[in-house]
Amino acid sequence: DAKTLREHRETAIRVHATDIRAAGNQVEASVRNYLSRMLPPRYYVTHGHLIDSESRVSPEIDIIIADNLGLPSLLTTNDGTEYVPVTSVYAIGQVKSTYYQSKDYYKKTSEDLQKIKMLHRPLVENTAFGGITDSTRIDHLILPNINKYLNNLFYFLFCIDAGDFQFERIKRLLTSEDPEFLPNTAVFLNSGYVAYGKINERGEFTYTRYPNEVSHADYDWVFAKAYFPEGGSTEGSHLAYLYGALIEHLSNSHLEPPSAYRYTASMAAIHRSSLVWAKDKA
Repeated sequence: DAKTLREHRETAIRVHATDIRAAGNQVEASVRNYLSRMLPPRYYVTHGHLIDSESRVSPEIDIIIADNLGLPSLLTTNDGTEYVPVTSVYAIGQVKSTYYQSKDYYKKTSEDLQKIKMLHRPLVENTAFGGITDSTRIDHLILPNINKYLNNLFYFLFCIDAGDFQFERIKRLLTSEDPEFLPNTAVFLNSGYVAYGKINERGEFTYTRYPNEVSHADYDWVFAKAYFPEGGSTEGSHLAYLYGALIEHLSNSHLEPPSAYRYTASMAAIHRSSLVWAKDKA
C-alpha cells in the first residue's frame, strides 16, 4: 500500500507536471481510497468542509472520517466536495504530496486547526475513565472506550514525500503552541513521523494520541523513524503507524447520532409576515 501511494504520487507529478493542484488532488484521492478500503464500513471517508449547527464552516479538509451510521454528510457539491456535520466526525487529515519548508505546512495546519476548534463541538467526558465513581454512567461502562473523552477529534498531517522537512525547523512551533492546536501526529511516508511521547520504565518509546491531555514533564514532541523487520520497508512501517493510530482512535471513540434538525433549522427560518393562516386572525 505504501508503495502504491508512492507510485500514484510519481504518476500524478508526471501527468500534471505544470498543474500542482491537480497533482495534489490525485494524491489526496489515492489516500482517501486507501483509507476507504482499509477502514470498517461504519466509517465514511470523504473531503470538504466541516459545518456546525450554527452554520459556521471550516477551511477545506483533505481527509474527513465520519460516522457512516449517523449523518455523514449534509451536502455534496458538483466537484464532490462535501459539507459534513462536525459532530459526525471522528478524524480529519491534511495530505501533501511533498513537504516544502517554504510553504510552512506545519504552521498552516496549526492555523486551520484553530479555526476548526471554533466550531461548536463540545467534548463529551467519559465518566468511566479512570475507574467507577458516583458519577459514572451505566452506558459509559459498557462502551469499549479507554479515552478520557468519548468524541476526541483526531487530526493528522500526512506527506508522501518529506521533501526538505527538517524537525529542527518546527521545534519552536511545537514548544510554543498549545498542543490543542497542533496535529496529533504528522507522518512523512519516506522519512519518519512526529509524535508526542516519552521513554517508559522499560526503556521503550511510547506515545499518546492526544497531546493536549498530557501534562507530564516526561512527554515531549519527538521525530521518530519506525523500525521495520527484515524484508520490510520504512515506508510500509510509517504507513502502518498512521493506520494503527487511526484504528486505535476510532475503536475507542463514540459519537452520539447528531440531530439533522439542529443543522437544518436555520435554513427553514420564516418571517411572521409571510404566514398565511387558514382561519381569520383579525
